[in-house]
Amino acid sequence: MRIGYNREKTEQYDKCFGVVILAAGLSSRMKDFKPLLPVDGRPAIEGLVETAKAAGLTDITIVTGHNRNALAETLRHLGVSEAYNGDYESGMFSSVQAGLAKARQSGKEGYLLMPVDCPLISVSVMRAVMDKVTEAGETSSDAFAVALFEGKKGHPLYIPAARIDEIVSTDGQGGLAAITDKYADTMIRVETGEEGCLLDMDTPAGYADIQKFVAKGFAREKLELLTARKRIILVRHGETRQHEAPMFIGQYDVPLSEEGRVQAAELGERITELMAEDVEAELLGMDKFGKEPMPAIERVYASDLSRASETAEIIAESINKTYPQLAEILGSPVRVRYDAGLREISLGDWDGHPISEIANTYPKEYERRGRDIFSFKMRGAESFYDMQYRVKAALRNILRNDDAKDIIIVAHSGVIRALENNILGKQVDDDWDPVPKGDLRMLEPFPEQQREKVHGDRPMNMNDLTMEAVYEMYE
Repeated sequence: MRIGYNREKTEQYDKCFGVVILAAGLSSRMKDFKPLLPVDGRPAIEGLVETAKAAGLTDITIVTGHNRNALAETLRHLGVSEAYNGDYESGMFSSVQAGLAKARQSGKEGYLLMPVDCPLISVSVMRAVMDKVTEAGETSSDAFAVALFEGKKGHPLYIPAARIDEIVSTDGQGGLAAITDKYADTMIRVETGEEGCLLDMDTPAGYADIQKFVAKGFAREKLELLTARKRIILVRHGETRQHEAPMFIGQYDVPLSEEGRVQAAELGERITELMAEDVEAELLGMDKFGKEPMPAIERVYASDLSRASETAEIIAESINKTYPQLAEILGSPVRVRYDAGLREISLGDWDGHPISEIANTYPKEYERRGRDIFSFKMRGAESFYDMQYRVKAALRNILRNDDAKDIIIVAHSGVIRALENNILGKQVDDDWDPVPKGDLRMLEPFPEQQREKVHGDRPMNMNDLTMEAVYEMYE
């Protein structure tokens, strides 16, 4: 665990802040007792407590419930307070209530809430949140604060003492999010630059990912390294079936129109022309420098939504028709691999509904989205930062497992924006030149070529667009 023992401002932190660690859950999806799972050489609960102490905090409350007895000796050894949640089977919110009800007796200004599921929260993340809360001062004494990585919300969540009465007295409908959403406009968002604040071990897959992340030095492979020598061809699906009124279309599944199928066929022809030199090198067994070439292509990758999958199938068919020899090299024709991680942003209950209807039904939320389109999300949906994190993970997985020179990804405008900007070292909320429906963006393997290919004369800022224009672009 990256803890660190810098004692600067320790007394100030300890005077103002406490910690509540949630460790009461059933661990049903993990199928193992999460608090005692080893993470970086120690049990998860022990690592979080030591991190909190290293951040300068001594008022630490652990919420127990399921398998309470297994934690008894550990808690005594760590010297922390316990809040037992006898209603732990009802869900996490009951543990939040139990923990805050016990912790607030210490009279701190606020508390850092951390689930034991997230064992990689670091000292620097905790201090970043506390510093931002302190800087905000009395004018924000009732504001929540949250740690972010590349705009995506993680942990800890700072809960001001002024909001605890509301939390412990509510019936729990909608959970803690129902309360924090009410105060979204005043929430303090703290960018940490540390992915560890996002990673959870709610499932065996999540735990395995955390172990890999720790083993690699608390870092991911850089995209510029994974894309080295590869040409990334980002394809936006063709035109879709039209609706009578402008719609919110994220993961709402809309098929291609006839025009969209024509566009897909034209894309197939363009891509086979782009690939000609790479395919020829593979068929000859050497590139233009006389070296063994990288495979030209292994497969086409696509979102599993029908507008993207149909576009991808037409492109794959064109490649196989133009280069039948590839089937002999690959052992089968070029095929499409579908990846739900490449889906467009999820818009939750708004998806597939007319914009005018949503504006009338959810006027406050619609206005909030207009003010901050990248971080806004309805409950059960995604923000653009959530979507960015998801598609970057999908891209890394593709690049790790595909040795081909040409990586073709058929997806949606929001996804392409996130992928292209991140490959170029930017973020989803940075300026971007949109790719029209039925068009592509090609990123060469060398940065100077990428800059020439990608940057247009008039980069577009999404915040300058009308909502209708934004959602046409993200169909």
